[in-house]
Amino acid sequence: MSKSHDLSAFLASYAPSFARTAYLLTGDADKARELATASLVASCRRWSAIRYHRPADAVLRELYGRFLGATGAPWPVPAGHLLAGLAPRTRAAVVVTFHDGLSLPHAAQVTGLWIGALDDELQRAHTQLRATHPTLFENPADLTKDPANPPEERANPSENPADPAEERANPAEERANPAEERANPAEDHADPAGGRQGDRSREGATSASPWTLAPAPESASPWTLAPAPELAAPAAGLHDAAPGDPALRAALLALAAGMPRAGLADLAETVLRRVTARRRIRASVWTLASLGLVAAMVAAAAAGLSALAARMDEATDRSPFAPGTRAPAQEIRDPLPAALPEPVRFAYPGYCRDAEADARDPQPCGQWVLTTRSGAEWRLPDARAGYDPATGEYMPLALSQDGHRLLYQNPQGRYLVHDLPTGVVKRIDARAGDGEAHISSSPDGRYFALSFGDADDSAVLDFRTGTTRTVRGADVEILAVHDDGTRVVAERRDTTAVPGHASVSTLRLDGAGARTKGFRIDPALIEHGAALAPDGRSLALVTADDRLVTMDARTGRVTGPRPRLDVDDLEVIRVERWLSRDKVLVRLWDEEDVHLVQVDVRTGESADLGDSATEWIDYSDPLGALER
Repeated sequence: MSKSHDLSAFLASYAPSFARTAYLLTGDADKARELATASLVASCRRWSAIRYHRPADAVLRELYGRFLGATGAPWPVPAGHLLAGLAPRTRAAVVVTFHDGLSLPHAAQVTGLWIGALDDELQRAHTQLRATHPTLFENPADLTKDPANPPEERANPSENPADPAEERANPAEERANPAEERANPAEDHADPAGGRQGDRSREGATSASPWTLAPAPESASPWTLAPAPELAAPAAGLHDAAPGDPALRAALLALAAGMPRAGLADLAETVLRRVTARRRIRASVWTLASLGLVAAMVAAAAAGLSALAARMDEATDRSPFAPGTRAPAQEIRDPLPAALPEPVRFAYPGYCRDAEADARDPQPCGQWVLTTRSGAEWRLPDARAGYDPATGEYMPLALSQDGHRLLYQNPQGRYLVHDLPTGVVKRIDARAGDGEAHISSSPDGRYFALSFGDADDSAVLDFRTGTTRTVRGADVEILAVHDDGTRVVAERRDTTAVPGHASVSTLRLDGAGARTKGFRIDPALIEHGAALAPDGRSLALVTADDRLVTMDARTGRVTGPRPRLDVDDLEVIRVERWLSRDKVLVRLWDEEDVHLVQVDVRTGESADLGDSATEWIDYSDPLGALER
């Protein structure tokens, strides 16, 4: 799924719930919409960074941060509101634990408050709410439909409420199976238009969380909040909020569900419009486009927004908050055909909405997706993909510059190079080392080089002959490979003999075309990778202060201008490739989007590449054939 599409689906599914949280905090529909919109826009502008890392957590952190960090007059709550009279911090502690259903450790993460401070605020809220709304701490079956005006008598006055101390005696047992609490969130949530679903007084309605997709998976997905950490033995006096006071939780859910429709109308579309509009504006400024081109881009953006809005409406209809609906089926691409003559432009890892991802043997929904020049997409079935939390590494994949060959690691751990037009697959005869794999290839795709973190040896496959050559040394990394097989090799070692350096790297050329003894350089000079020019000598590198330099790979001499790349708050990701004898392609990042920038090494001038791949690729997605 593309960035644009999964963002619209996320907003369609979750924007109403964020607005309802804001409504409980502010007590006013207009202020709630303003707070939710600002939080969603600020978070979703970094969508590429958060889309696979608990995006709901990121939005909640932004929302609570804005609420608690507001300057000037505090957030007043209208008289008659259930939480009227509670201070902002106290209100936030109640909402995050009772309405959002988060444990204290998890609530502390999203609010930025210390667990002990949250516990103090909850105790303070209990004292005030017991005095103003005593029935909220009784049997949840006695809950009135209007939580702001509870009845004076309980439905069954002969029953005494349970002792709170007994209710909290063993919270570990009460939380033994959090998946059961989320078994049917569809019964517990309002639809996106603002109506209530089901009868909230039914048993189980008070324990579901508004942040879980329906049906709740046994393990967390990237679209849900992280599971609440278990507290086997809480400290004395630590308040375990939701299980002890189900009536209060049910009252908050009911109050949030009653948020006026005006505060929810077109919220997702508004956020999406602001996020995409900012991206278009930044792109137009970056490329210094003419007024006519800007007008064309605006027209294209409007057409794209109309299409996105239509898909968003469809996503809303399938939303887990809609009555009687289940989570939409995962869109799975067809497997890669035996032969694919069309070049691949870029690749990205898929995601599984309701299943635990296994990067070493991913399900079809989590496999690599290859996007061709025509826009067709195919999944790569026999490859590791995604992030492996066990090792903290991303599974490798690399594309040749012509888009016809790719290197990947199969579930058995072998590294393979696949020629897409013919379907021929050849293996790199190398054992995986410790650390993340570093891959480089020659511009024509004949040679693929493989290095591993701190490993002593690297390997190069000649696809034409099928032979693997081992490059030996200490802490070796192959930075680049020429079409004739010549390799740029870096060896790093710690040192105490070079003033001002804790370590140094030795750079050398190794191959049939050239072989040098090497020269020493600062290791920081190759942290963003390197690209070897068509002449086989000029090496493009980025310095520690983000300047692009051109170095003679045989002598180490630096020539030409040294343009800065970190303008407009951009961060260098890596040097991609040479586009011609004078221009180098660099990948940059502004914490929101990827920018592909071409730099003229003679003049130092830079310009946006103008390739539409920048609209879809993320921080580390492999890049293949360009549009031109």
